[in-house]
Amino acid sequence: MGTIYVDYRGRGSVPAMVVGGMTVVERVLREAARDGADRAVVHGDIPALPTLGLAVEVRDASEAPPADARPIEGATIAGVTISDEASRRRASRALWRSCRRPHDGLGDKYVIRAISTRISRVLCRLGATPNQVTVANIVIGLAACAIVPAGTRAAFIAAGALMFAQVVLDSCDGELARIRFMHSRIGMILDNGSDDLIDNLFLAMLAIGVGGIWAPIGVAAAVGRGFSAAMIHIDVARRGKAGDILAFRWFFDSEGEQLADRFETKGSVAGTIRAFGRRDLYVLVWAASCVVGVPQIGLVLSIALSTVYFCLAIAHLVVMRGR
Repeated sequence: MGTIYVDYRGRGSVPAMVVGGMTVVERVLREAARDGADRAVVHGDIPALPTLGLAVEVRDASEAPPADARPIEGATIAGVTISDEASRRRASRALWRSCRRPHDGLGDKYVIRAISTRISRVLCRLGATPNQVTVANIVIGLAACAIVPAGTRAAFIAAGALMFAQVVLDSCDGELARIRFMHSRIGMILDNGSDDLIDNLFLAMLAIGVGGIWAPIGVAAAVGRGFSAAMIHIDVARRGKAGDILAFRWFFDSEGEQLADRFETKGSVAGTIRAFGRRDLYVLVWAASCVVGVPQIGLVLSIALSTVYFCLAIAHLVVMRGR
């Protein structure tokens, strides 16, 4: 992308307006850096900038822009051109709506995003980082795992409520990372690794809480699901994409398949069934079934999913070894 040129002359206070926790000019320049720009030339009065992923040169109003620079719109955020306070608020709302992803599952689409984006706005104003939210998320998930083995009505309700909070915050850290341009490999590893740890531990502890024959079955299912999760993490790490579990491709996945196509339910029976294998939905089932007093529903779903994942993992290893 090379050099970009942004003209803020005559824009008044627009460059200094805050959208999603950062000024308009900072957000525009960060987006340009993400898209490949390595240098920016800016005309007009702008606020002080932090260190960005590109060199920034602020020129006097009388100086001409460099001939090799590509002009970009400096006041448009999330498709909204900002000119006053009302348009700034519209841009902010549009920016947070952009956190909804084409590959969101049914749980994210219909329940979680409506809550998580509101919490993320508050966390953004407080200056929270994605990794801080992930750590809080881990503590909440482990607390649920510690409570549920008690097997009492109160324990199931508390654990279900905590798991609901956990799955909502699990979206918040990703939303903050996108909005604040704070993606990191460590954050991805921490986020996805902790999700698998908590999921498998909660399944085992939930089975112990329900008791009876369910205890050994649930623990065995958690071990099987853990095997599948470990296989995925090892595979992506070997390919230099540690923590990026969405980079994993099963033996039956098509080459070049996009995430939106890979996870699209399209309202079909098969797509809806597949959606229950995604974390956003099965954790919601855990939470709801525990809160209403029938944790067996979430437990049965988890055992079934774990069995499927374990069988898929074995089949994947066999097929890929033969290729």
